[in-house]
Amino acid sequence: MLRKRYFPHGDSGEVRDYLNALRQDGQRKKAAVRLDIDIQTLEEFWPRTLNVVVKTLRGWEPLRELKREYDGIAYRIFFCVKWDELWLLSAFEKESQETPRNELEKAYKRMKKIMEEENDEKKKRH
Repeated sequence: MLRKRYFPHGDSGEVRDYLNALRQDGQRKKAAVRLDIDIQTLEEFWPRTLNVVVKTLRGWEPLRELKREYDGIAYRIFFCVKWDELWLLSAFEKESQETPRNELEKAYKRMKKIMEEENDEKKKRH
C-alpha cells in the first residue's frame, strides 16, 4: 500500500489545497469525492489502477497523469511513485485536448525534485 504525499512537504501542498477547495464548492463537491476515491484506489492497489484512468507520459517518465472527467470538466492530477509513496505534484482543470506545456513542465520539475531527494538520502547513508 502506498502512502499519499503532497508536494512539497508531504502533508501539505498545492494539490491538497486544490482538493479542499473543490470539497468546499457546492457544484464541484462530487468531483472532489470522485478524485478522492481515485487517489485512494491508487494508494491501495498500485500498480493496478482498476477503474482509475492513469496516463504514462512518454518522455516525461516516471511522471503520470490521473484523469477524471466529471460534469463536463476534465480534472487532472500529475503524480509519481517513489518507493512506497504516492506523490501528488500538481492539479488543474483541462480546457482543451492538449495538456498545457506549463503544467507539464511544472509537474516534471517537482517530480525531479522528489526523485533527487531520494538520491541525496542515499549519498548521505553511504
